[in-house]
Amino acid sequence: MKRFLSLLAIINFYSFCVYAQHFNQAIDKDSLLLTIYKKLGTVERVNEFKSYYNSADQKGQEFLLFMGSMPSSSKKELVANIDSNYRAMLDLITGYGKIVPKGYIVTIEFQPANNVISAPASVDMQIRHRNPDNFNSLETDQDWGMEFGSVKLKKMCDRLNWTEGTLKNIKTLLDRAHCVSIENDTVAEIGFSRSSMAKYSYLIFKNDLDAATIGRYNDGCSHIYYKKNIVLEFMGGAVGPQCFPKVD
Repeated sequence: MKRFLSLLAIINFYSFCVYAQHFNQAIDKDSLLLTIYKKLGTVERVNEFKSYYNSADQKGQEFLLFMGSMPSSSKKELVANIDSNYRAMLDLITGYGKIVPKGYIVTIEFQPANNVISAPASVDMQIRHRNPDNFNSLETDQDWGMEFGSVKLKKMCDRLNWTEGTLKNIKTLLDRAHCVSIENDTVAEIGFSRSSMAKYSYLIFKNDLDAATIGRYNDGCSHIYYKKNIVLEFMGGAVGPQCFPKVD
């Protein structure tokens, strides 16, 4: 909860993010507050949130409501998911590898609709393509928050000869693995869940890691070696913890 101290210090900067999507004035703020209190859990954390909320202006309160309603996850959930759905993740990696054209590295994440800021479901995508005239050069094209049926999303898909059906197939593979994103680099990166502005993910290597590689991917901060060919990853956002939370 102490992260809200820093949140309040930058509310004026981030409030435009909310209003660019238009905070949904039809939202029952009292009901949303109750939902946030349940998520926070302890009386101490609830009282701390109430203190910040009651001292903020309208824009600040709406930003805190937006932040408090964002998805949350944990290392415990990250581990439980891969223990339960590892086979589905391997199928995801294989299936996605067949969908992405040769020579391309594509990162795709499906963002759910957000009723709090009236944001529709969307897709984030980054396309990297190796320049045949310069093997060490990767040409990059990317866009975020692309709505389904939009010109932007169609333009990105056209580069890969993808259709709306292709996106549905990828989404199905991700749903079966209970994940939200994938990147087909040398080491497959699979996003499990957003958590506020941070993200929990897996790095899945083709082979079991040797001692030297384990050392590189076991810093106890953003990467933790789990077992065999699996590394757990935590990527912090603009605010909040930058390493795996200690109480997680």
